[in-house]
Amino acid sequence: MNKQTRQRLIGAVLLLVLAAVLSPLVFRTPAQIRTALDMEIPPAPDYQAVTVEPVVSGEVEQAAAERIESDREAVASAATQPDNPAPDPSANQEKPVLETLTTPPPPAISANDDPVLAGFIVQVASFSKPDSAQTLVTRLKDAGFRAYTETDAQGSKVLHRVMVGPEIRKEDAERTRERLANDSRFKLDGLVRIYAP
Repeated sequence: MNKQTRQRLIGAVLLLVLAAVLSPLVFRTPAQIRTALDMEIPPAPDYQAVTVEPVVSGEVEQAAAERIESDREAVASAATQPDNPAPDPSANQEKPVLETLTTPPPPAISANDDPVLAGFIVQVASFSKPDSAQTLVTRLKDAGFRAYTETDAQGSKVLHRVMVGPEIRKEDAERTRERLANDSRFKLDGLVRIYAP
């Protein structure tokens, strides 16, 4: 069998297959086509309507509507009044002033005040003789610093430490330490510590 005959046979077989596939679609009766195209929408499912109860009662809603209406009338009447109303004698009465909550200013500190119960101190010196520590405390108090001594025994050695403060906030104690370091009368390089009474 030559090549040309083989191609004709393959073409004829393909045409027969195509005709077999398409013939049911082409040669249907109108009734069959209507049946194939007749798509019915199924009925809607049965469901019960949900009724939502109002959250606010009718009386409250009515009272709110009346209040809104009265506020509108008050605003409208205030808009129609002249810009310079007659002076009200009751306006001369002193009205209460609302104060905002702010951090209060720190109280004034004098050198003779009692120390606070908690906070931070600046240790400026340690002496083995109590007279030397007391002399420095007197000088610091004269310069306006709140100073005192602490005695600490370490074995057989007794130390008299000179403290300045205490301050409630560590930042204030740091500022006091810097003031003492920069003050030409003292030039004390202190150490900020936690105050434990």
